[in-house]
Amino acid sequence: MRFAAVAPLGGLISLGLLAAVSEGGSFITPQEDDGKATFSASAPALYIEGEPFEVAFSVQADAAKATVVSADALTPASWLLDGKPLSRRGSDVELRLQPGQSIETIVDLAPLLEERMGDDLRDFRVAYGQDADATEVIFLGLPESGIDFMALPEEQLANYQVVLETTDGVIWLELWPDVAPNHVRNFLDLCASGFYDGSPFHRVIPSFMVQGGRAKDGKPAPRKVDAEFSQRPHEAGVLSAARLGSDVNSASSEFFIVHRASRHLDGKYSAYGRVVSGMDAVDGIVDGVSVHYELLERLMRARLPLNPRDPRVSTVCDEPNPGKEILRALVVKASRTRPASDR
Repeated sequence: MRFAAVAPLGGLISLGLLAAVSEGGSFITPQEDDGKATFSASAPALYIEGEPFEVAFSVQADAAKATVVSADALTPASWLLDGKPLSRRGSDVELRLQPGQSIETIVDLAPLLEERMGDDLRDFRVAYGQDADATEVIFLGLPESGIDFMALPEEQLANYQVVLETTDGVIWLELWPDVAPNHVRNFLDLCASGFYDGSPFHRVIPSFMVQGGRAKDGKPAPRKVDAEFSQRPHEAGVLSAARLGSDVNSASSEFFIVHRASRHLDGKYSAYGRVVSGMDAVDGIVDGVSVHYELLERLMRARLPLNPRDPRVSTVCDEPNPGKEILRALVVKASRTRPASDR
């Protein structure tokens, strides 16, 4: 999964490290009075077949003293795969950092992971150094191309899930074909076709839901889907179909993810999945309109004549600014080791 632009993988010194050296770092022999460095790192919780696996890591020099670190600390040689070094150390070179100086870099570990695991791509653990806590990473494979999801029988639909890459992070969704098979077929087909790529979350209401999937560039949704209501509760993280209030069979491409439990929707809207991980991304999308609602509350407390249900008010409040988008929607194979969430 992506963090940002990828730093070079093969070289000992990344572009980020070279920039830091130009600010005052230099390769020297360490001295006894050197300070202690602080290291930090983060890794994605998902690894999708054929996608980058970008880890971010940094070193912060002692605030009061120059600090010496190994140059390998900012290369893949510092990472462990299932407790074993991911690659051999490349050099004994050490870097002296000036007091308070910091270095940050991002590296794509996918080529090394594929080299180490070969055809046995699976869940694994990665850690930045021997003493760091490991990140449990779930592997998700990609389906073969050319699948007609609209024609798949219900029992086969359960083999697929969806990952939404958004401006606020990754949202991993399980689907419920046993509850709403036609909605699941429609969602998988739209994701696989690229329909959602680059589309906005155009309606966001804090403590209620985030809504996306609106047709873009004048391209209409290819179909409507009849209601498949159930008693599945609309709890936080539930994926459900948006529709016209006056027509229960008007669902098409638009969907919403429940932000906080909204049980008044039960039996009235077609729930067809749930967030497995990524509610932090949903919270980030909600943050895009929080300031609008805070302003509206202040204006209403000032007794200004505002009606929050007036479309002229709600449209402005509900649309994030700057915008929040689905960058890509990926259909993936359901995790072989992570069971579906309890429901």
